[in-house]
Amino acid sequence: MSVGVSMKSLKSLFISGQITLAVGSVAVAIWLTIVGNPYGLALLLPALPLLIFLARLFLFPPARTSTNLPWVFWPTLVGAVVVVVLFAGGKACWLMSSLAVLNLLGVYLYIRWYSRYQQRPLTAEIGKVLPPVSFSDLNGNLVTPESFAGHPVILMFYRGNWCPLCMAQIREIAEQYQSLQEKGVRVALVSPQSHTQSAALAKQFSVQFDFLRDDNNQSARTLGIIDEGGTPAGLEVLGYDSDTVMPRGLGDDSDTVMPTVLILDREGRLVYQHLTDNYRVRPEPSLFMAVLKEKGLI
Repeated sequence: MSVGVSMKSLKSLFISGQITLAVGSVAVAIWLTIVGNPYGLALLLPALPLLIFLARLFLFPPARTSTNLPWVFWPTLVGAVVVVVLFAGGKACWLMSSLAVLNLLGVYLYIRWYSRYQQRPLTAEIGKVLPPVSFSDLNGNLVTPESFAGHPVILMFYRGNWCPLCMAQIREIAEQYQSLQEKGVRVALVSPQSHTQSAALAKQFSVQFDFLRDDNNQSARTLGIIDEGGTPAGLEVLGYDSDTVMPRGLGDDSDTVMPTVLILDREGRLVYQHLTDNYRVRPEPSLFMAVLKEKGLI
């Protein structure tokens, strides 16, 4: 197995594994307390911060977070230190100390590695039309950037309905829908997920956006915004494997797209790009309006 494939598989498995680790640590903490170790609950300190953060993402999803998540990292670090000190004093077992250190390492990797992208050079150039890319709409019809001729376009690539940050970002721009429509701006939301899932999203927001599928992530690859292994393992339990199996040689279900926003003028030329280097950090909708005004598109 090549290094690239190994890292890709590791990324896909990482967040699911980290959640399992944190939940398992909570279970161990409770078990140790039940069997008579009063210090067992100390293991909750390094295990809970990430779980609380992820629970907040899904229950009250924000469109963006801080880059370094200090309120997650520092409590985890302090909790791990407490458990290690207890272990050194003979009050915590090796299992507690091992799990505490692993939770700290996992949180560090989540913040510094999993959440972040390397350099993101888009293959399109400002002032020029996009390379040949195409999508399919909810009815399976072919859609290209030329399909929007005569209208400014906000082309937003998102990971899928399973990503709470993406959903919060879409909700924000949906709130600007009336203003954008009045000014003749088209909004196209693009993801590699199935048309069934995109149709559910369209029904949820009830706005006249273009909900498009990037079949097999081909356009994401053309633009250089593919996130290999970016889909967490285990999402098939929630139905995200249906209609997404890719032909041999075109990638696999663990590939997704890096959150990206492109703004095209009426002739289809790229006038703005937002290439976040962290999937948790997204632009404010007001930025899009400012760009459209600055470029004389509204």
